[in-house]
Amino acid sequence: MQELLEWTNSSLQDNEHHPLFVIGSFIVEFLHIHPLTDGNGRLSRILTNLLLLQAGYAYVTYVSHEKLIEYNKTEYYLALRHSQKGEGIEDWLSFFLDIILKQSQMAVKLLTQEHIELLLSPKQLTVLQSIKENGELAAGDIAYKTRVARPTVNQALRKLLNLKAITRIGKGSATRYRII
Repeated sequence: MQELLEWTNSSLQDNEHHPLFVIGSFIVEFLHIHPLTDGNGRLSRILTNLLLLQAGYAYVTYVSHEKLIEYNKTEYYLALRHSQKGEGIEDWLSFFLDIILKQSQMAVKLLTQEHIELLLSPKQLTVLQSIKENGELAAGDIAYKTRVARPTVNQALRKLLNLKAITRIGKGSATRYRII
């Protein structure tokens, strides 16, 4: 395990290989070593998320890697078995990269305008709905119309801006918000 950890850290820092290949290789080797008596699979999926986040793949927080593995369990075990029989890790990396691709595609879909409501709290949805209904509003007007506290409105506006659901018009006390 120590050698695997050293190789993984070194490979991710050196940028000689794409991080997804390094992460996929780490996971298959971790599962081959099988360092724990129980829970290696679950831990490997947690480590996958951690490594992906560290490598800058922030979308992993939106779609469960664990569930994708669960939905594709047969292919998971076949790819894993092939790699552990010494047949190379090509099948495993192909499976791993396919799951990562599905996860990223699902995250993109989730983050599009049609599905933005899945990412918002009820008060954030109320703020968004108020802007939709009124066209263009200042934060104070939103707080008044929705009866949502001004700090909560400000927090909701920041999130909606980050999600690119709304745009800011003007500056200072004249700032208004509208749907993009």
